[in-house]
Amino acid sequence: MRLRRWHPLIIALHWLTLALILVQFGLAQMMRDETRDLISRFQLYQWHKSVGLTVAALVLMRLALRLALPAPQPLVMPAWQRLAATSVQAGLYLCLLALPLSGLLMVSAAPIQIPTLLFGWIPVPHPIGPDKAVYEAMLRLHEVLFATLAALAMIHAGAALLHQFVLKDGLVRRIWFGRDQPLP
Repeated sequence: MRLRRWHPLIIALHWLTLALILVQFGLAQMMRDETRDLISRFQLYQWHKSVGLTVAALVLMRLALRLALPAPQPLVMPAWQRLAATSVQAGLYLCLLALPLSGLLMVSAAPIQIPTLLFGWIPVPHPIGPDKAVYEAMLRLHEVLFATLAALAMIHAGAALLHQFVLKDGLVRRIWFGRDQPLP
């Protein structure tokens, strides 16, 4: 039996991930403010790292659920549109996993070693030691990945708005909260 919507847990993870990405963006902007005292900046970096690792865990959970749970009935659309949607979604998943990894490698390779404490409590081991070249490469990669994520997210949101307000095909309803009805 095919349903019209994604499973409620996948829907919740989708919107929670979006909310945490917006939090990450805000934290990143505040971290750049060099007028803040060192303690405040240290706490911002710890929160940024914690939220980033949480996003990675949520994305892995969501991917596992997508394999385990049935997908809704596909919408009828041209092959190029389906390929574009699949490519953008794959790019989003890739960025959402590569960003935390590049961030962890960046802080691990940083010349000044600052421990990573998940939400201030759980130490996260750094997989490598200080290495200025790796640090700079991961910093650049982290920035490129974020720019790529932002571009893909705009394409994703734009396509959702197109489906909602121009095509009016019910695509957005599939990833929004509500009761599902099986297809006849």
